[in-house]
Amino acid sequence: MKKFVSLALAVVLTLSVLAGCGKSTAPETTAPQQTTAAPVVSVEGTMEELLNKIIEIEPVEFMGGTMPIDLTDTSEDGLWNIKYNTGLDNADNITEAAVFGPMMGSMAFSMVMVRTAEGADVKTVAEGMKTGIDPRKWICVEADDLQVVSDGDVVMLIMVDSGSGLTSQSFVDA
Repeated sequence: MKKFVSLALAVVLTLSVLAGCGKSTAPETTAPQQTTAAPVVSVEGTMEELLNKIIEIEPVEFMGGTMPIDLTDTSEDGLWNIKYNTGLDNADNITEAAVFGPMMGSMAFSMVMVRTAEGADVKTVAEGMKTGIDPRKWICVEADDLQVVSDGDVVMLIMVDSGSGLTSQSFVDA
């Protein structure tokens, strides 16, 4: 009897994991927006400060945190971290980056800001972020609301699961 109960629990657990990870709709994305005209001007503040200001204006109901992204780490792990957070293959066209996300749990939410290098094309960086990011980078959850916007020399990528009650537009507006 114990073997039967154990087998039944294993089957139920396997099916529940498969059902939870089964969502595979394509994320809704918007084209990168340039909100300032040329020439590109520098936005004041570090990427961490700007992310924290947005969270002050548009608070989240989960425990989150802001972390800088080490752009000088060109090891395999360092490049993976840049790609995982920004969608970019390397840091050649950016000088600073930070990410805000949940501290615990598997929640589809990520807000990233990067400062483009002098002479780098902001639209190209934004497009690289939009096409390179994985909206299913979390375990069993997916972001289906994604935007990449820019202001001066700063590009912001925001992606959320619309089922969470959050919208990318509310953070863009903030």
